[in-house]
Amino acid sequence: MDHTTKILSRLRCIPMAKAFRPIQAPSLAAALRESGLKVLNVSQQMQEGNLLVRALAKDYPDILVGGGNVQTLEEAQRAIEEGASFIFSPVFDEKMIKYCMSQKVSIFPVTTDGEKCRKMNLDVLGFYPVDKLGGFPVIDKLGEEFKLKFIVAGHITELDMDTFLDNPHVLAMTGSWMFDKGAIAANNWKEITESLKRARKWVLE
Repeated sequence: MDHTTKILSRLRCIPMAKAFRPIQAPSLAAALRESGLKVLNVSQQMQEGNLLVRALAKDYPDILVGGGNVQTLEEAQRAIEEGASFIFSPVFDEKMIKYCMSQKVSIFPVTTDGEKCRKMNLDVLGFYPVDKLGGFPVIDKLGEEFKLKFIVAGHITELDMDTFLDNPHVLAMTGSWMFDKGAIAANNWKEITESLKRARKWVLE
């Protein structure tokens, strides 16, 4: 397990940004810092998502920033160029995986094919959407047979967290439940910060 993945496995709850703009980077960084949960998975399907990665990675080096929902090699390259330390991808693209590895950037692709993972020397995967991929039965089967760990995602709420993180094959989760759309639209950073603080309770000290 590489250094970045070890950090994510300790943090366990990885906030995902899907509705922020680069201009909000200072306020977002302040909320992450105040909460103590200094990590962010930035959707690359969000408008200007790569620019938000750049703003955070450049000006707030103490915050671990990654590119999320990366669907093409080009998106991965762009996110890494902007400073992403990790990549989440809902696909299993061998060229993307090899590129990230060549850049020493952690990548968490999605597949239920354990042999593919073995071939690519992957031991930590994304698992999204967790319900449609088969949930715990599939997680447990792959975890036991191929010694895999997972970072789960997909409609996971605050109330679901313990259920997932109690599973020995689940390393962490990533999701946006701590970012209420109304709070984002209203620039209610107090509410956002309080939600992030609640997410911090799952951090392994």
